[in-house]
Amino acid sequence: YLLGCKSSGEALLIDPVLEQKGRDLALVDELGLKLKFVLNTHCHADHITSGGVIHNERPEVSTVISEASGAKANIHIKHRDRITLRSFALEVRATPGPTAGCVSYL
Repeated sequence: YLLGCKSSGEALLIDPVLEQKGRDLALVDELGLKLKFVLNTHCHADHITSGGVIHNERPEVSTVISEASGAKANIHIKHRDRITLRSFALEVRATPGPTAGCVSYL
């Protein structure tokens, strides 16, 4: 999922998949957005790998995952934290799932 802030031009990408990285980044560029965060809802290799590759290609992009997942990221989040772009924020909710540290964003 790609969410963008109209007022700031910032964007975040939720659960990117490595095989779709080129498509996702092309859409970000086509829309004239500046990707700020890659958010993960859970710790699966396809999402974690994609976020890392995006961060390597675009160092200004921060990868985000639950602290409870044990995975590496630029930012570790926990229940009730907020991820903010200028005109909106997503609140983190710990939710049971297939791996440790699963979260949802509201």
